[in-house]
Amino acid sequence: MKFVIIILFAYLLGSIPFSHIFPKIKGKDVSQAGTKNIGATNVLVVAGPLMGGLALAGDIGKGYLAVMLTAYFFQSPWLPVLAGLAAIAGHDFSVFLKFKGGKGLATTGGALLALNLLFGILALLFWILLILISRYFIASTLIILGCVPVAMWVMGMKIEYIVFGLLAFGLALYTHREDIKRIVSGKELNTSESIKKHLNK
Repeated sequence: MKFVIIILFAYLLGSIPFSHIFPKIKGKDVSQAGTKNIGATNVLVVAGPLMGGLALAGDIGKGYLAVMLTAYFFQSPWLPVLAGLAAIAGHDFSVFLKFKGGKGLATTGGALLALNLLFGILALLFWILLILISRYFIASTLIILGCVPVAMWVMGMKIEYIVFGLLAFGLALYTHREDIKRIVSGKELNTSESIKKHLNK
């Protein structure tokens, strides 16, 4: 029963669509503008830096709180990991948006920061560095997420963290499946080209 309650709570927390709610303040519907993805990056492009920042904070906070609250109230190595995954699933398949949602990057980052703050910060820094070098946002994101469980294993981190990394990467592959098709076909725009394209819509 405890397991069900935690997973349900984390899923509902993750389902809160901050990236859908905040742009509405400015009369923007991100599901119909820009990339049409209900995520903080699209909010930034469509509704500006303030709404984008609020959406990002909310989406990160969902993953972070799901893990931290579970870890605080329950002495279990696996429950915080499962709560983090449930929050990501909630963001990706929100019950409040007819089981649609974003791609889960910010919420994954929040959960990772809660599981291991230093590792999460290092992953973030490497992600930013890779974007700056390659200029490809999606490809950089998937590469870093794919490297997370490998790095965890190499560093001898707990098995539950490695499982989190693998499953979070699996969710990311699914939510980015259309992006992957564009990358494979050579049609993926670099970051600046993508922003210009969607700003001009």
